[in-house]
Amino acid sequence: MNLVISKKNEFIDYENEILDFVRENHSGVTITDISKKTEYSRNTVSKYVAILHLKGMIYNEPVGRYNLYFSSKKSFISKNIMHSMFKAIFLTMKNLFPDKEDLYKEFGKELQNHFDYRYSKGFFSNNIKKKIALKDIKDFKPHFEYFVEVFNSFNVLQDTVQVTHIKYENNYKTAIYRFYNSEFLETNDDYIFYFYMIAGIIETYLGGELNRNVNSNIIDIHISDKKEESYVDISIEIE
Repeated sequence: MNLVISKKNEFIDYENEILDFVRENHSGVTITDISKKTEYSRNTVSKYVAILHLKGMIYNEPVGRYNLYFSSKKSFISKNIMHSMFKAIFLTMKNLFPDKEDLYKEFGKELQNHFDYRYSKGFFSNNIKKKIALKDIKDFKPHFEYFVEVFNSFNVLQDTVQVTHIKYENNYKTAIYRFYNSEFLETNDDYIFYFYMIAGIIETYLGGELNRNVNSNIIDIHISDKKEESYVDISIEIE
């Protein structure tokens, strides 16, 4: 690590700052790009780029008169790239296999069996037991109340989605949730099959956590000219 004392008596970590910028730009950056972003001189940037190159932390590819620099180890994929890719996938599948809601739900079920979520197995059920002493195994209301708190466990591919509990049905064995402010829910239904996938994930995950049969279904889809008014209602039934 190279820490340099500036005139303001502050430590500047040139290497990490330059490396962070290179990592954030997957299409590559030039010395000029780095200099403009960091406001360091080209000589300073060139010096630390050379150091990072020798350490094997970045590599370069010549493009015409310039060298483009890339991170040798990409620690993440751009969120925008991920969203764009999956939107393209959902739209393509919708066009190739229209009216196949059950197919996408089965896709979500299978995905759940192979995808490593933020919460480990047992998180939901273990925290339910810690938080609420159930007197009757048929009393599912506490599970439904706690579901919103752990929804991030199922929050695949997006950060902005919000979930609100609407109502109970079937003597508290069924709960209805509204999903809105989703990056896959806009002013059209191009990516609506994303939510069928989510229903499949929820069904399989909660069924395994609670050791019960769980049914999750799309019961209402509302598409508005205003994105913020669009929503999808999903039911969760515990048998």
